[in-house]
Amino acid sequence: MSSVWNERIGLIAYLAERSPTGWMGRTALMKYCYFLQALRRVPLGYSFSLYSYGPFDAAVLSDLGIAEALGLVREDVVAYQVGYGYQIRAAVSDKELRQFGGELLLKHQRDADWVIGEFGNLNAADLELESTIVYTDREAYRSNESLSIAELARRVSDVKPHFTKEQVIGHAESLRSKHLLQATRNR
Repeated sequence: MSSVWNERIGLIAYLAERSPTGWMGRTALMKYCYFLQALRRVPLGYSFSLYSYGPFDAAVLSDLGIAEALGLVREDVVAYQVGYGYQIRAAVSDKELRQFGGELLLKHQRDADWVIGEFGNLNAADLELESTIVYTDREAYRSNESLSIAELARRVSDVKPHFTKEQVIGHAESLRSKHLLQATRNR
């Protein structure tokens, strides 16, 4: 029987394989895992907290390292005009991927496909913003608060001042229209 981390690394390879570009960056990986847990209630066992680029758990990167060491994924460093990034690609056959993904992937493949379909075409900045909006909304929900879009935008802007208020509101409205927010209702 597979261990939880074993299944998580199979899911990481699956996400990379299903990404619209055939690869994903570290930010995308982190946010896809967050969305799987927060929006689809997939029991990954990560403990996300708000960090510089949105929800973060170092265990995701640890799992990525294990996946790479086992040959499930390949991670390449890529130079961009403004710095560098990573391209994570699946490095095994679909059959091997499913073996590592085990029951977790079997049970939650549709959830993973939904996350890729919903967020797979977003760039790193949009993933950062949308995951922070969802995180902020979920924190309010856990505190039994009801937020307006304006209040949600203010809270997100407090921690993400590099996004304009209009950007935050636009993304929050989009997430709300898809019924992905819990504390932020139609007010």
